[in-house]
Amino acid sequence: MNLKLIRKARFAALCYSRNPLFDVLAKETEWWADEDEKVLGIVLLDLTDQDWSIVILGRDEVGMFRAIDVEVSLKTQTEASADLRRRMLEFVATGAAEFPQRDVIRKKLEILQPVAPAEKTHENFRMLLNDVGHSPARDMIKELAYAFIDIDGNYVRDFQTTGFNARLLELYLFAFLYEQRFSIFKDFKRPDFCVAKNGFPISKEAVTVNATVGENSPKPETESGIAKLRQDYMPIKFGSALFSKLNKRYWDLPHVRGMPFLLAIHDYHGKDSMTWSAPALDDYLFGLRASWVKDADGILHVTETPIQEHVWGDKRIPSGFFNLPEGKFVSAILFSNSATLAKFNRMGKLAGFGDERVIMFRVGDRHDFTLHSTKPNRFSLEVDPDKYVENWSEGMRVFHNPNALIPLPLEIFEGCSHHFIEQEKRTSYLPQGFIFEDICLHTAAGTVAE
Repeated sequence: MNLKLIRKARFAALCYSRNPLFDVLAKETEWWADEDEKVLGIVLLDLTDQDWSIVILGRDEVGMFRAIDVEVSLKTQTEASADLRRRMLEFVATGAAEFPQRDVIRKKLEILQPVAPAEKTHENFRMLLNDVGHSPARDMIKELAYAFIDIDGNYVRDFQTTGFNARLLELYLFAFLYEQRFSIFKDFKRPDFCVAKNGFPISKEAVTVNATVGENSPKPETESGIAKLRQDYMPIKFGSALFSKLNKRYWDLPHVRGMPFLLAIHDYHGKDSMTWSAPALDDYLFGLRASWVKDADGILHVTETPIQEHVWGDKRIPSGFFNLPEGKFVSAILFSNSATLAKFNRMGKLAGFGDERVIMFRVGDRHDFTLHSTKPNRFSLEVDPDKYVENWSEGMRVFHNPNALIPLPLEIFEGCSHHFIEQEKRTSYLPQGFIFEDICLHTAAGTVAE
């Protein structure tokens, strides 16, 4: 029986049972697993007492790694590490793959176990299930699902069939909120998330922009074509999806009343549409369109012009979601174009999941504050744990409602970009390396795919 040191990213991708205050109380220094990863172990420095602790974890009845043995007040890291490995080997020797906690009342979420005929499954689910190149995403999603609570009992069937995108977004938001150190509660069927951070509660509903039935989604091939769709077509797509959620009046629910309510939106309406549609949401939410010129000294001057409405064909909607009469009940809009299999693939690769033959590259544009430039900088990186860093929060944009009845504190979401109105102009705070757009390429067994 052998034990192995594992990366922190690997441990984090396997363990979703931590207390949100864990990082404040202790510092992780070593992560261990047996060869089959049935038992995990962690060495910790107690930041209050400056002594050492160990925690051993095993899978419970629903597949989550949870504590099965704890020891505290050890004098040195060497002593703690040796004690951890000795105790881990005792658990490994039992041959057990499950360590029941006897407090679990839900069923294990076997998200990849087919529940529908193959011809009725979503094409992305079939790709996830069968494609070697997506094996990192497959393993990542399988682990996340063990921790995810299916409150309405339809999650697996939806994920595998007609609701693939919406359910993938929920799983992504779960990973994002967990990383952001929120306590996540699943006591109510709606909205999708009721969470709290440092005692501050918020609620959030996921929204997807989908293809209109009977409509062929435009596929722009030029910059001018993209600009045209961003001006009116995409604001109408975003607006229709968001307005449908306003009609549900989540803020009137007793368990939501009095706390910030957010909508988290993602665009899935067309193939790769999420790579170019984002600027349209910014304009639509605030009802403003920017134009800019440089003067003779090279100084950039930006003018914000109000937008009255968006018109596309026979569809017409007012601009400025935050200015709608009931828009004031929405504290902020979260937007990400990263709730995709490519994101799960990268995060899975960083955690050491999937087929070792999979090689992955990410190419795109990002902002670099160390360079004196107003334009994004092109990058190309191999997704390799020794060379590359990414987290679930990267790419999340928070649009703050200037008219919100209950404003959202700026600091509640760390590492995200924040967008709001300041002195009657849009202002954005971007984290270092903020990525504007990207694609992910992977190769496995001689094939290349996006």
